[in-house]
Amino acid sequence: MRIVIAGAGEVGYNLAKVLCEHHDVYVIDTDEDKVENMKNLNVSAIRGNSASVDVLKSVEIEKADVFLAVTGNDEVNMLSGLLAKKFGAKKVVVRVSNPDYVDRPIVRDHMLGFDLVVCPQLALANEVANLLMIPGAVDFITLSGGEANVVEIKVGESIAGRKVSDLSLPKNVLIVAILRNGDIIIPRGDTTIRLGDVLVVLGKIDEIAKVQAFGQTLVKNVTIFGGGTVGEYIARTLETGKFRLTLVDSNMDRCEILSESLRKTKVFCGDATDVEFLEEIEVGKSDVVIATTESDERNLMISLLCKSMGAKKAIAKVEKGDYIKIFEMVGVDYAVSPRRVTFLEVMKYLRLVDIRSIAEIKQRIAVLEFIVKNIDKVKIADLKLPDCAIVGGVIREGDFLIPRGDTVIRKGDRVLVFATWDCIEDLEGIFE
Repeated sequence: MRIVIAGAGEVGYNLAKVLCEHHDVYVIDTDEDKVENMKNLNVSAIRGNSASVDVLKSVEIEKADVFLAVTGNDEVNMLSGLLAKKFGAKKVVVRVSNPDYVDRPIVRDHMLGFDLVVCPQLALANEVANLLMIPGAVDFITLSGGEANVVEIKVGESIAGRKVSDLSLPKNVLIVAILRNGDIIIPRGDTTIRLGDVLVVLGKIDEIAKVQAFGQTLVKNVTIFGGGTVGEYIARTLETGKFRLTLVDSNMDRCEILSESLRKTKVFCGDATDVEFLEEIEVGKSDVVIATTESDERNLMISLLCKSMGAKKAIAKVEKGDYIKIFEMVGVDYAVSPRRVTFLEVMKYLRLVDIRSIAEIKQRIAVLEFIVKNIDKVKIADLKLPDCAIVGGVIREGDFLIPRGDTVIRKGDRVLVFATWDCIEDLEGIFE
């Protein structure tokens, strides 16, 4: 398959790195250093403007099976996407950061002819809002186009010491992994849960939200710092729930606009790093603080400062993907990256191979989706899976099923498998 990527930044590089293993990949960027960096990969890197007709012709865009416009410029992405479509590229995916161009996180079959438009700012805001709907959640991933979700939930005192089999979980909810002191445990029924564990739970979001067995209290008080696209969209989404919302921004004009547009959110204008101001708005009573300013460093400072003043949990927006692990190491409960969201949404949409990594958990657990080809009417218990892997879900004719040992796998099923990265090779050939 011939794939052309416009943009050699973090998103473009990561897409190229994954896709070049099985496809012919061409990458276009105006930055000489980024183009040079691409030479580490098995791709053809071209320096130039992806919105230029001559540049697109030079990569024979008319032969492209997929064109991915993921530069940091919305207008360049849209123009290059229009040109690629006009010249004959079969599928065109465009990243757009400005919500003036799109009103939803993900838009399929856009009116301009794009097959998929991803707004990373809105997608990230939607992800954060989903996190707050589930007590104790510290991470949230959507799988298979929304047919399944993975939520990481911190263990409460009430279930510490109990076995997995002792939890009264709904039929379509399953614990697929346990994160413990940096280790990953693939649980069985007799696995004992400990205080401090993080449970990786699979199911539909509405079913997981109903579970009371994890021993966590509901989130009520939420303070959002930053009234930009992400902050405003999070507030709008949460206004549909039963939250007490506060939004802080340092720009008076922006605060006036937000005060008029947000119906249930208290809006304050002030400095998020001013201790006296934070005491005045009682940030210490927050169940969750969300830092969404344009500065990664400021978001980190706000998060840690608010937690030191009594806020129970902190979520921070991070532009640089390398910072995610660092933020969470020093005390941020959940670091979210618009660029990472874009990468995962594009990979999920393309579905270019029958076995693919469609998500990862803490960069250590791979979530793989297999399309069953060569086996039919075989029980999961008879598949002889390695101990480092577990079948977490089966999607059959649009229905999502949590499997048990006696669940029968049929040809054509889509099977979600959770495994450690070093285990993937052992899985190849089992479902195909």
